[in-house]
Amino acid sequence: MRQSFSTQPALFAPQELFDHPALCALDEVEVLIDWDRIAALLPAGEEKVQTGRPGYPALTLFRALLLGLWYDLSDVKLSAQLARDLLFRKFCRLELDAGVPEASTLGRFRARLGDRLDGILAELVAMLEEARVILAEGRVAIVDATVVEAARSKLSTQDPEAGSAVKITVKGRRQAVWGWQAFVNADEDGFVRRVTVSPGNRAEVDSLCDLMVGDETALYADSAYIGPRTRALLAHHGMCDRVQKHGVRRRKLTPQERARNVEIGVTRGRVEAIFGHWKRHWGLRRTRFLGAAKMQALTSLAAIGWNLWKGAGFKARYG
Repeated sequence: MRQSFSTQPALFAPQELFDHPALCALDEVEVLIDWDRIAALLPAGEEKVQTGRPGYPALTLFRALLLGLWYDLSDVKLSAQLARDLLFRKFCRLELDAGVPEASTLGRFRARLGDRLDGILAELVAMLEEARVILAEGRVAIVDATVVEAARSKLSTQDPEAGSAVKITVKGRRQAVWGWQAFVNADEDGFVRRVTVSPGNRAEVDSLCDLMVGDETALYADSAYIGPRTRALLAHHGMCDRVQKHGVRRRKLTPQERARNVEIGVTRGRVEAIFGHWKRHWGLRRTRFLGAAKMQALTSLAAIGWNLWKGAGFKARYG
């Protein structure tokens, strides 16, 4: 007589059911850092609601937001994926017979993270330094910005905090858009140390001070950052000037200056790789959110997700 099929609905870890490489895709991220140190910096998790449905721990919601970033999922799609994907449940510590956070729960938690994300990013960098994934000696600052289109166009009044910006299309053409500038301060290995966001019509040099950590030995940037404020900042922090130069109508660049620009550009390429990955794979060509606060949170989460993703790859390759 054929035996009937039965299940154990309360099993937690998918590997207790079967072993498959797909369920180990995030194991390198899992063991990279001490997640308890991240949990200590998070706001409280969702409280139990009156209907009796249990709340979710803050670390579960934070891990879920990282998954939404890495797999380019909206909050609605992320909630659905958490319900049906064993890898997602494993990473977020969601039992197989438990419910999953709704899109509104994920959105509220992202908003509550707020300024805490700066501290989380700094703590993550510190842990990667302790693990010798990031080298702390002789660190430089590679600064640049990329344009992220706003969720609404200029004709809409729903996103007035954004501004007009110019982006370069795939074909190399200049195109005016309504959006934001996402700034990054990365080290020479391409790990992000600090981020900030400004409206698209704000001068890039205006955000430079907000990007500095203070222990950098040199500043690498393009010619948009030339000026007295940059020179004052370099002098204040004792940093070497590795800002590219540009020619003017009556004075063209000398061969030595062009060679210097090329040399600086090689190092600056680290930050271009970050922006390229964010836009191609994580959907940051255009934001889904309205307002400067939500855009700042998205950019900070992208920086945290990038360091985790890159750090896991570094540790897997080099130990």
